Amino acid sequence: MKSRLVLLACCLALLSSCGQGDKGTGKAPEFAVIEAKTTTANLTNSYPATIKGKQDVEIRPMVSGFITKLHVDEGATVRKGQVLFSIDPVQYQAAVNSAKAAVETAKAAVNTQELTVNNKRELNNIISDYDLQMAENQLAQTKAQLAQANAQLVNAKNNLSYTSVTSPSDGVVGSIPYRVGSLVSPSVANPLTTVADIS
Repeated sequence: MKSRLVLLACCLALLSSCGQGDKGTGKAPEFAVIEAKTTTANLTNSYPATIKGKQDVEIRPMVSGFITKLHVDEGATVRKGQVLFSIDPVQYQAAVNSAKAAVETAKAAVNTQELTVNNKRELNNIISDYDLQMAENQLAQTKAQLAQANAQLVNAKNNLSYTSVTSPSDGVVGSIPYRVGSLVSPSVANPLTTVADIS
């Protein structure tokens, strides 16, 4: 009798477990789906590169000083002779004024010495040849000093003109590493900018 009860309990347990298994597998799970369609796509490739013009001209200052004004922006198109940068001209204007004064002083010295030589020539029979020759040598020296003063004036004017940095050719302005207030000189490592001929 006991064995029949145990067998009956086992059968009931098997039947109940089979019934629970049917409940889990009765219906398939649902998933969201998307229909695949054909389309066109544009693929782009990018490569690191440096673009240069037919001629890239480095712009460097001819004189030292602080940049007081930028007349162009990076990427601007410029014409030959167009001003790109202004360098502080005060000291170069003072040098021009000083050179002009030196020229006027030398001119006055030449005029004075010419009067002296002319007087000594008129007194040729009274003064010695030595005195006349010394006066003429002094006149030649003052004329040489006038020529030197004129050369210094030309140099001072050139330096003053270099405070306006201009473009040597038509083209496009490159990057500008120096800004207003930067101290630049002919010996700076990097150029003020480059002007590229992109024709």
